[in-house]
Amino acid sequence: MKLFTVASTVALFLASTQTVFAAGNTEIANFTNQTLSVLIIIASAACTLFLIKGGYAYITSTGKPDSLEHAKTTIRNALLGLVVVLGAAVISSLLNNAFTTPTSGLTSGQINMTPIVPSTPTGGLTQILLDAISGFLQNIVQSATKPLTDGIISFLTTTPSIVSNSVIFNFWLVIVGITDSLFALVIALLGFHLMSASTFGFGEIEFKNLLPRVGLAFLAANTSIFLADWVVQSCNVLVSAVLHATGGINNALITNAFDPATLSTGAAPLIMLIFMILFVILAIVLLLFYVSRLIIIALGAVLSPLIFLLWAVPKFTDFAEISIKTYITAVYTIFVHVVVIQLATAFLTVPGQVGTNSLISILVGIGLLFTLLKTPSIMMQLVFYTAGNGMVKKVGGQIINVITTDKSAAQAIEQAGAVNTPRKVIKA
Repeated sequence: MKLFTVASTVALFLASTQTVFAAGNTEIANFTNQTLSVLIIIASAACTLFLIKGGYAYITSTGKPDSLEHAKTTIRNALLGLVVVLGAAVISSLLNNAFTTPTSGLTSGQINMTPIVPSTPTGGLTQILLDAISGFLQNIVQSATKPLTDGIISFLTTTPSIVSNSVIFNFWLVIVGITDSLFALVIALLGFHLMSASTFGFGEIEFKNLLPRVGLAFLAANTSIFLADWVVQSCNVLVSAVLHATGGINNALITNAFDPATLSTGAAPLIMLIFMILFVILAIVLLLFYVSRLIIIALGAVLSPLIFLLWAVPKFTDFAEISIKTYITAVYTIFVHVVVIQLATAFLTVPGQVGTNSLISILVGIGLLFTLLKTPSIMMQLVFYTAGNGMVKKVGGQIINVITTDKSAAQAIEQAGAVNTPRKVIKA
C-alpha cells in the first residue's frame, strides 16, 4: 500500500509539473552525461574492489561476529552505492527527455525606474569653471569607459582552461614532484603519531582509516590539476548555458548604463559626470578583481597537491577543506556575477537608457557594480560560516564529553565512599 501511494504521488507530481519544466540546455546535458559516464566507470571499479575486500573478510570471518558484520556492511554499501550512481544516470536521462519549453501566462515583472533630471545651473564665472572641470572629466569618461566595460565582458564570458596552459602545467608538475617526496615523510610522522598517541595524550588515529585516507590524498594530489580544470570547465558550461538562455550579455546594464560617445562639451551636467567617474572607478576595481581571480585560480591549481597532502594529516583537515571551498568559490564567482547581471537587465527598465544618458541609468549601473563587488565577500562569509559551525560543534562536543566524564568520575567516587564495608571481628 505504501509503495502504491508513493508511486501515485510521483506520477501526479510528474503529470502536474511536465508543462512547467524549463527547456533543457544542450551544453549542460552533454556535460552532465560525460561526467556521469566517468563516474559510472569509477564507481564500477571501486565497487569491484570493495566487493573483493568484503568477500575476503566474509570468508575469513569464521568465529568472528564483528568481522562478519563488517564484511556484510561493506558488501551492502558497495552494491547500494553502485545502484545510486546508476540511478543518477537513469534520472538524468529521464529528466533530459522530459524537459519542455514552458508556456507561462504571467505578466511582465519589470521594475520601471523613476527618471532623475538634474537642474541646470545659472551662468557666470562659476559656470565657466564648471565647464572646464566638466570637459576634463568628460575626457576621462570618453577614453576609459569603453575599454573597461569591454574588458569586464571578456572576463565574464569564459575562464581559461588550466590544463591547456603549459606554464601552469609545468609548475604543477614541479609541485607534484615535491609533494610525492613529502608523502613518505608524512606517512612516517603519522606512524610516530599512531604509536605515541596514547602515551603523550595526542588525538587517537584509527589505523583502518589511516591508509585509505593517505591513499586517497595521494591520488587526489597527483590528479589535482585535472580536478581543478573540471571545476573551471563546469563553471564555463554554466555561464554558457545562462548566456544562451538569456540572449547573451551584449544588452547588460554595465555596457548600456550610458554612452560616452554621445557626450558633448558643456551639455552634460557636472553631477552626471561625477557619477560617471564613480562608475569608471568601480569598473576599474571590478576589473582588478577579475585579474586577481585568474591569478588565484592558477595559484590554487599549482599548489593543490600540497593542499591534498595537508588533508592527509588529521590536524590540517579543516585548513585543507576551507582552502578547497575557497578555491571553488573563487571559480564560481563569475557564474554568480553573470546571473546577477542578466537578472538585473531582465527586470529593471531604465528610462532613456538607449541613445541618451540619464542619471538614473548611471546610478543603476553603479549599484550593479557595487553588487558584483560585494558578492564574493558574501560567498566567502557563507563558506567560513559553515566551517565555523563545524568547529563550534566539535568544541562543544569535546566540552560536553569532558563535563560528562568529570560528573561520572565524581559520582563513582561518591558511591565508592558511601559503601559501608563491614568491620572484621577479631576473635581472641
